[in-house]
Amino acid sequence: MIRKYLRTRRERAADRRAIGTDGKRWVRSWINVYRCETEARVPHDETALAKLVSEGRYSCVGQSHSYNGVQVVPGVTAMMMREGGIKTLSYDPASETVRVGASVSVRDLKLFLRDQHGRGLHNSGNYMEQSVVGALATGTHGFGPRAVMADSVVELTFLDGKGQRVTLRRGDPEFAYVALSFGTIAPIVELVLETKPLESYISVSSMSRLSKLDELRQGGIAVNWAVMPYTDPDDPVVMTHVLAECADEKVVVAHPKASGSGKFAAWFLRHYYKLDRFLPRLRRPMQRFIDWLDLEQSERVITDPGDLDYLYDPRPGLKENRAPSITRGLFSTTYTGYNLAFFVPLERAPAVVKFIIREADALRDLGFFLKGIISVRELPGVAEPVFAANARRPMAAIDLFADPRDYAWLERLQRLVMRYEVDTRPHFGKSALGAQFRSSLGLDHLDQLMRIYERYFPEGNLMFSERVRAMFDVGRPLPGEAAADAGLV
Repeated sequence: MIRKYLRTRRERAADRRAIGTDGKRWVRSWINVYRCETEARVPHDETALAKLVSEGRYSCVGQSHSYNGVQVVPGVTAMMMREGGIKTLSYDPASETVRVGASVSVRDLKLFLRDQHGRGLHNSGNYMEQSVVGALATGTHGFGPRAVMADSVVELTFLDGKGQRVTLRRGDPEFAYVALSFGTIAPIVELVLETKPLESYISVSSMSRLSKLDELRQGGIAVNWAVMPYTDPDDPVVMTHVLAECADEKVVVAHPKASGSGKFAAWFLRHYYKLDRFLPRLRRPMQRFIDWLDLEQSERVITDPGDLDYLYDPRPGLKENRAPSITRGLFSTTYTGYNLAFFVPLERAPAVVKFIIREADALRDLGFFLKGIISVRELPGVAEPVFAANARRPMAAIDLFADPRDYAWLERLQRLVMRYEVDTRPHFGKSALGAQFRSSLGLDHLDQLMRIYERYFPEGNLMFSERVRAMFDVGRPLPGEAAADAGLV
């Protein structure tokens, strides 16, 4: 154990030293389940990047926040886009849009819009160090209206296989495919995004039961809920976060604030993860105890219009600077757990969650326990990008968490859901990607994206991960993949 700890520290130190430099280094998925050693290049400007992409096989890496290894491509040159110098940031007041370069983070974009123009994004994920381009390319989403970030793109520019600029705008035939193309069209060097005015919302965070979900949703325009998987499988404990327009203040109803046993539960939950990481078998009895308490409590907040993460933590200021509260951030696994996610039709989400609860509980004797919660973010409406989760119908994002060593159990749960819910669609940075998603994405759409790829990259220099290649069913595995090196295929 000590050797493993020291090795991990050395690897992390080497990774930190490599930031911003060219040369051999490891590219790792978030939580380090997938990784490969490759030749890295940091493009200091677009001219340098254009030269690099015309020299040989390459892939593009943002902040490497994807869990499923979509950014891990062996045997090619990795363009480290987030570390580069393509940092365009400009706002057009006439169109209320912002132009963003490939090296800009979500945090930097939000600060620029808020501090200099009093504007914000329509939606975003909860990890702000991602590059904007990387976040949009993998389908990053929030919840509520315009939930998929790529749905706000009105123009994009990428470099083709010869390093030449190609610009597509909303309405162009190929735009809806390229706007969310999960690394198959790259490097995207600039995006133009729609923005919105900063505004306050009524936020109600509650703890109750899944059977009361419709009541808790009432009056909300954006809904995020999370279930404790080891509570009552027929009516599990649910924590909801509902946003409403301030004009609808009287519609949103909150349960009474916690008192008595509720205060004890708040203290109990604050200490939950101090034990959890070392004793995963305690997850079930701890949640059963919470189930026994049978709490109903709520917190109501008017969000600060300038708050960068109001979607995920409605109190003013950033969640990362405060201790966690009872209904938000308690079960955060961003840095400690593997996260697998997929999308199911919105109306099917409660049944899917109950199914997962039962299947996961049946695996206890094999030593598997879900970590924390089952998170559900609702994506109402329909988005324009062809490969957006809600391109066809309203959907719900189901996020599952486990210790990194148990990630394969999450893939099993995904396969079981897909057996019964045929319209399950992938999260391109979190799902176990493969041919099983071809039907729900649409064979014609996948073929069209490949035709676009072949048009702009006829040399075949842009390479994408084996997981994406398997989904498209194109070509043999690349050298560096075990199947190729072992002579299996």
